[in-house]
Amino acid sequence: MAAGADWSAITRWFHWQGRSTVLLSMVAVLLVVISGAAAYASAPALAPVKAVQVDVIGDSLSTGFRTPGDTWPAQAQAIITSMGLKAQITNSSENGAGYVSPGETGDVFSDLVNRVVNSQSQVVVIFGSDNDTGDSGLTQAVQATLARVKVLAPDASVILVGPTSESDDTQGKLTVIRQTLEQQAAATGAQFVDPVTLGWFQGGAAQDLANDLEHPNSAGETYLAEHMSTVMAPAIRAAMRQDQLRGAGSGRQWARTANSRRELAPVPGPIV
Repeated sequence: MAAGADWSAITRWFHWQGRSTVLLSMVAVLLVVISGAAAYASAPALAPVKAVQVDVIGDSLSTGFRTPGDTWPAQAQAIITSMGLKAQITNSSENGAGYVSPGETGDVFSDLVNRVVNSQSQVVVIFGSDNDTGDSGLTQAVQATLARVKVLAPDASVILVGPTSESDDTQGKLTVIRQTLEQQAAATGAQFVDPVTLGWFQGGAAQDLANDLEHPNSAGETYLAEHMSTVMAPAIRAAMRQDQLRGAGSGRQWARTANSRRELAPVPGPIV
């Protein structure tokens, strides 16, 4: 009789232990699910892509020299926006400036770079310049300017745009400048754009130049804005994509951290 009672007590004890283990396991699973849901519910949404910072360095072709109306950089801002791209274009140009030739206030392109380029710059456009025609030390000046951009904005895309001409430069006055820019762009991974080869302001488009056949008139500013927007758009689009990838990477890292914390959370065992 005593043995039967003992066996019944042991059986009830095991049944109680089994139910406790199952119950505790269910509670642990429920806690993990709840904490996971709470973590994902509080995960920060990815921030919208910010405007890409574009810096323009140039000469009188970019300052609006003797041209009424908006400069091409100002017009390019609106064109870029109409393309569905986000950019903030800052124009740091000076009449008469070049890589070697000082402008009307004594600045060369490297000085203009120091004025605006910084760690937030994502696209840097250097446009010109025929002001350097015949100047010695061009190669060293271009190298120094590009090196300075690299220091100030190491991740920026750099676009070198050569000088324009109403002809195809048959006399070769711009040949040294164009070749130097092309060589230095290739050496540093920058993009080189040659307006002479592309025919900017040549043929019928020469009507978009002022009487000096060098500076754009009002129509020429729009002409430049359209062409330069086409040049800049791929770099701006790529910078926007990089911002999206960085944002997504931050979101994934946050999720991995939350998951790791849940995995390290202790799971209670059965009470004995």
